[in-house]
Amino acid sequence: MRIFAFTPMLGALFASALLTFSEPARAASAASDFASPEALMEWAATYREHPAPYRLPEAVHAMQRFGLLGDTEKRGFCTGFIAGVLGTNPKDGPGLVAGMFPMPGKEQAVIIKAIAYSGRPDWEDVLIRYRSKMPLREPMIADYLNGKEPLLMQADLDQDTELIYTLWGYYAATGQYQPVMRIIDALRWAKAKDEPGFSWSKLTAGWTRDPKGVDKATIGGTAKWTLASYGERNRNLIALYRSELPRQPKEIAAPLRDVIEAAELFKSEDVREDQLTAIQEAQKQQVVEANGMSKLETAGSIGIATGCVAATALGQAQVTVPCVIGGALYSGAVKLLH
Repeated sequence: MRIFAFTPMLGALFASALLTFSEPARAASAASDFASPEALMEWAATYREHPAPYRLPEAVHAMQRFGLLGDTEKRGFCTGFIAGVLGTNPKDGPGLVAGMFPMPGKEQAVIIKAIAYSGRPDWEDVLIRYRSKMPLREPMIADYLNGKEPLLMQADLDQDTELIYTLWGYYAATGQYQPVMRIIDALRWAKAKDEPGFSWSKLTAGWTRDPKGVDKATIGGTAKWTLASYGERNRNLIALYRSELPRQPKEIAAPLRDVIEAAELFKSEDVREDQLTAIQEAQKQQVVEANGMSKLETAGSIGIATGCVAATALGQAQVTVPCVIGGALYSGAVKLLH
């Protein structure tokens, strides 16, 4: 695939064209590029080495076309990646956003979040500029403009795993370590290797059980698994982990030490299996406490995703591209019998 060098003049010409093209013309232009997920992921994987922000609108249309904006993991990563490109291209941002339309109403949420998460000082102005193109999303736009919805670096980590992948997407586009630091902070909810089993002590709220206990265990497990998995592919991350280890409290340092060891020895799969077991145990304990020892059966999706999209963009596109289409959550069932 040919990668064009980006120059300020080319960027200005492209931004001008985006603002003057008709909507159908932009859609047709977007459809002509990134003909496969492989092409899209190759561009993302090499973006920092060969920045081509003028291709972002085409990439966003391709993400929608390949269904990447409808899955939690993939949508989160794509949102963060788009936000990172917008945030590191202050002059071209408004023109890049213009080229992302038309976009179906459901997927417009990705554009709104990407603008708000970009870290641009003018993100509110950019969002206001394009709100007329997203009338069905006016309530969501208003929530961000009114401060009811948090920005990326302020959002609570205990919401869901999508935020973890959004942070990875921002890192993939920018190389900035702040998003990774936030992911490390989620290790407080992960099981350390030397712990005998799942412990509710990580998930207590005062003297009561935390109603988000299982969610936090899932988020902590996802953080630990992705930190190890992506550290295998990007060895610079291991240096960051090591530099942060002495600064972290015990509840973060223990799982972070596991991450470093697994990444260095290419044993991230062991981390995934260990965290999956911990989450299943958390589910089991929560159900037992809620229902006593009555006979019941419950099944659920264990939200440690494959991480394939972020893994692809963090350095091994040729190996992990197939999971862009086929990647799914690891599912598990908890069966309690008495």
